[in-house]
Amino acid sequence: MKRTRTRTAGTALALLTVGLLLVGCEPAKNAKAAPPSSPSPTAAASSTGLSYHAPSASPSSTYLPPTRLDDSYFAEGSCARSLNPGGSGTTAHYEMVPCDSPNAEAKVTKRSGTLTGVAAALPHGADCPDGTDLALDLTQNALTDVTRNRSAWACLRNLHDPHPGEPGGGGGPGIVVGDCVYATKTASGSDSVAETRCDGQGDHRPEYKVDKEYVKQTVSLKGSTEQTCPDEATVTFTIPAPPGALAMNPTVACAEPVD
Repeated sequence: MKRTRTRTAGTALALLTVGLLLVGCEPAKNAKAAPPSSPSPTAAASSTGLSYHAPSASPSSTYLPPTRLDDSYFAEGSCARSLNPGGSGTTAHYEMVPCDSPNAEAKVTKRSGTLTGVAAALPHGADCPDGTDLALDLTQNALTDVTRNRSAWACLRNLHDPHPGEPGGGGGPGIVVGDCVYATKTASGSDSVAETRCDGQGDHRPEYKVDKEYVKQTVSLKGSTEQTCPDEATVTFTIPAPPGALAMNPTVACAEPVD
């Protein structure tokens, strides 16, 4: 299953909604990557895990973004570096660097086409390949002239270990079979789960491991058999389609206790 940029509340324990960076994300990570009329010098990164918040950082004084977002900005095959490696906070920021630079940390493995006008203002999510370590939301909003809106997503994979986007790695822009979660609470006090590393080297000890995902049919055809979670699964939660997509049939994740 491909990793998608979004996550949301579930059934037995609700999944803590991951921030959608620029368009509908968790408040702690809801940071603009661009001022209203021009793109930011840096792009805001998706969380490397639901329990991880990367910090804000000042843009590099030597880096100049394009005045108008186009397909060359974080193009597929280009490389980037973090302006705040190893920190913690609300938003991680990345800037483009040459791939042969010693500062290069991640490579763009997939990049959506640049949307313009009204289409760019609508919510949309990243459809990233397996193994994606983070997703960058490249959004340029012009509040006074909708025709100047520009938006796109870029999927990045670290050039070296660690790879949080691998199953069990504690991050990436989605939850897949093999990932681990732990029980937590939302700001309102509701039960939640958040992703963490399965090897126990993360900030939180893994409590449950996702062993199955299936699409829950909202409308069942006559004679069809509805899928369910295994009996061992004690936690279930829903993984939604990217925002802006029709999501009549949500994906359900099943998780059982870690030994």
